[in-house]
Amino acid sequence: MSTSQTEGLLQQLLQEATVVARLSGQAIISFAWLWPIRGVLYTLLHPHVILSVSRTLFTSLLTSAIIFTVLAFFTYLPQAAFLSIFTGPLGPILALLLVGAESVFLVTFFARALFLEPALSQVFDTTLVSRGQNSLVRDGKTKYASSTKKEGIEGALVRPFQALSRDGLMKYLLSLPLNFVPVIGTVAFLFINGQRGGPGWHTRYFQLKGWDSARRKRFIESRKAEYTAFGMATMLFTFIPLVGLVFSFTNTVGAALWAADIEARENLIESPRANAPNSPKTNEGDVRAKAE
Repeated sequence: MSTSQTEGLLQQLLQEATVVARLSGQAIISFAWLWPIRGVLYTLLHPHVILSVSRTLFTSLLTSAIIFTVLAFFTYLPQAAFLSIFTGPLGPILALLLVGAESVFLVTFFARALFLEPALSQVFDTTLVSRGQNSLVRDGKTKYASSTKKEGIEGALVRPFQALSRDGLMKYLLSLPLNFVPVIGTVAFLFINGQRGGPGWHTRYFQLKGWDSARRKRFIESRKAEYTAFGMATMLFTFIPLVGLVFSFTNTVGAALWAADIEARENLIESPRANAPNSPKTNEGDVRAKAE
């Protein structure tokens, strides 16, 4: 990458940091950061949601553990020592977060394209169905199948590491040094990458809805603070040592629960029209979705 391109990315990072700082309060009060936590709880209460991809789950756990262990063995002590010079007792803790961030970066090359995305797509659909959104999944798959034949869209839909693709990878790497700044730097790192990565968790939802890029952008823009909060929370979970990659599944469940909640709210808003004399009758699946 040329010097001018690097400078351009750094300038963009500074601009994003300014925007994110303005959104920070809105992100906190949006409570969208609770959805990943709800994803963990829902998975514990409904284990069938991820047990349908148990083989991929085991592979993810093994991959995450190997990558983190190798990184920790070779890089943890030097980074902890360096950080301790500037942060004192916080050095070992911040170094652990930094190793987690680095392992997420490496996972994008080894796990995402190879085996992770198709399984996460299945988990997303299964969660939606369990929340009564059968028609959304059924109709969405039909739309997606037809668009694949016409446009050649790639098969993997859910992109939990949307922020780490192409230019996003460089921005992620350039923002990693922020973690050397005690507390504030780590929060800034999470905000910057959470804002970019948050909407990626709803890629499958947008595909099932059949939305074009313009409508997706409008939808994301209207919920920028919520997606920032959601992206930050999911990153914290994926940074957990050894099992971070496994939380991609519970994060996906949380994203699907959020999507089901959005659908239920939209159905409630549209229900007066459905009850009009000349409007079509609502099917049983939609009624169950509203009830939930």
